[in-house]
Amino acid sequence: MKKLIIIVALSIGFSLNAQRGNTSNGTRALNSNTIGSYNTASGYNSLFANTKGANNTASGYESLRYNTKGDSNTALGFKSLRYNTTGSNNTASGWRSLYANTTGSYNTTSGYESLNANTSGGNNTASGYGSLISNTTGSYNTASGHQSLYNNNTGDNNTALGFNAMASTSDATNQTMIGYNASGVTDNSVVLGNSDVTAVYMGEDSGATVYAAGLRTASNAVLTLSGDDATFADDLIVSGDVVVSSDARLKLNIVSLGSTLSRLLLIDGKSYKMKKNGKQKIGVLAQDIEKVFPELVSVDENEMLAVNYQGLVPVLINALKEQDIKMSQQQSEIDELKEMVKQLISNK
Repeated sequence: MKKLIIIVALSIGFSLNAQRGNTSNGTRALNSNTIGSYNTASGYNSLFANTKGANNTASGYESLRYNTKGDSNTALGFKSLRYNTTGSNNTASGWRSLYANTTGSYNTTSGYESLNANTSGGNNTASGYGSLISNTTGSYNTASGHQSLYNNNTGDNNTALGFNAMASTSDATNQTMIGYNASGVTDNSVVLGNSDVTAVYMGEDSGATVYAAGLRTASNAVLTLSGDDATFADDLIVSGDVVVSSDARLKLNIVSLGSTLSRLLLIDGKSYKMKKNGKQKIGVLAQDIEKVFPELVSVDENEMLAVNYQGLVPVLINALKEQDIKMSQQQSEIDELKEMVKQLISNK
């Protein structure tokens, strides 16, 4: 009689599951399901505690073991998404991937123990052995590579691409690390490469424009800007020499600039404050320069004028030469006057 009851109960369970579009294969797979539908469980204890969850796929020993109401989860691998209860729309592929997840949703993992410790963090993507392995509540992180972002715990909005690429702290925010062993420095920053990198090429030989609010290099680094223009929206601090390419072999139609003194005298140096930060500055106005040396003024996409201060150097050189000629002529005249005065005195 007992065997008959068990057989009937199992038959009823299989029948109910089948009616709701559920498929189970393995000891105690989908064991507790009541109204959950369109679930597929393959493996010992897979989707064991599920009651209401729907559209889940579990393949592997105890995958989605404790899921009750979570929907649209896919767990592939030994104990993947094991502790998930109500988290939804997660995809876990790999041994114990998303193992500790309970309520986190919209996570995607691929790799051994990827996002292993995640509990409630959401919208994370981890690809690679141990990627985001320590993450618990951090969200919107992307890690690709062996142990990438392995140290992140509660940090959000971080991106790491490369073997062992990691953020600066466990609670980092908006850090991007790209390259083998690349380590984050501070929040809201980007790191390209590790400490062994000696050069970074951007749009090499393509005429690309690199935009940045500020630029700094290490004291022993060399900054090379190739192309017609380089634009910086903030102060540029250079601890070494600034060397500008000026080889005659690169130029055509070379002629002397000639007299510049009269035009230079039309320019007035100014003292002013910057509207954006109130800093006191000394310089010239682009509109003034444009009237006498238009070739030294350029216009950006916002129709703001900029001055080529380096181009003022040859203007100053020629003005000094012109002034020196005038001073030499005046000195000659003074010497002649002195000689005349001397003769007049001696003739008395």
